[in-house]
Amino acid sequence: MIDAKKVGIIIGPKGATMKAIEEATGCKLDVNAPARDAPVPANLPNKTLKASVKLSGTTEAIQKARTAIQELERKGYASILQSDNFGEFSISVHPRCLSEIVGPGGKVIQALQTNCDVKISIPPTDWKPNTPPGMVQMCKVGIAGSKENSRTAKGVLQSLVEFHHHELTHPGMIHETVYVPNEFFHCVIGSKGSEMKHIRGNYKVDVYMPNHDSKTQDVLVVGKKSNVDRAITHITNLMDRDSEVKEKKYDDSFY
Repeated sequence: MIDAKKVGIIIGPKGATMKAIEEATGCKLDVNAPARDAPVPANLPNKTLKASVKLSGTTEAIQKARTAIQELERKGYASILQSDNFGEFSISVHPRCLSEIVGPGGKVIQALQTNCDVKISIPPTDWKPNTPPGMVQMCKVGIAGSKENSRTAKGVLQSLVEFHHHELTHPGMIHETVYVPNEFFHCVIGSKGSEMKHIRGNYKVDVYMPNHDSKTQDVLVVGKKSNVDRAITHITNLMDRDSEVKEKKYDDSFY
């Protein structure tokens, strides 16, 4: 039994994937899936409809086909259908990075897979933003494809984790860092994040404050170059104004 939502991956475009499995394993596949609009019974565990795949062939053929189906369901690809240069690799990332790797509507991961000609598998995680740093378990993001393509994809993933963008997934984007001492963090963040929202909305950039997992302790600004330059100028002005206020307050209290 497999998740009914995964049937399309098993069958493939016009049945191409299912036919490829049959040819590669010598096993006959017969897929029986519920209708797309079939109601989900209230007492069904995890509210997940199941589909059945009947396998016919020798014991060895059935085992190969079963493995291929399980891989397709779990990873989105089957090793037996890949070329001789095919390999499986991985990169460990903080679980907070997973949503960025996927991107809004899956746009980032789709661009990564298309441009690098690889398959990326995202592991499940129960991580929460309030998880203590020492309790965070790193996640392994899977990369499957040729060695060369996988190496390129790994570089893209590392860039996404460290700089939140890459030319293959975010064309035209750049990043710059700006040194902001801890005592000026409140200037950049603002009351309840108001200033951060203003910077992001007004300058069309993303701003990342450093944390204990950051590769840099500077503030990272990501976006189009002209927008990044304007945002950094604004951040610098915020710190200058705050310094002036503090100096004036000190002078007034002195006298």
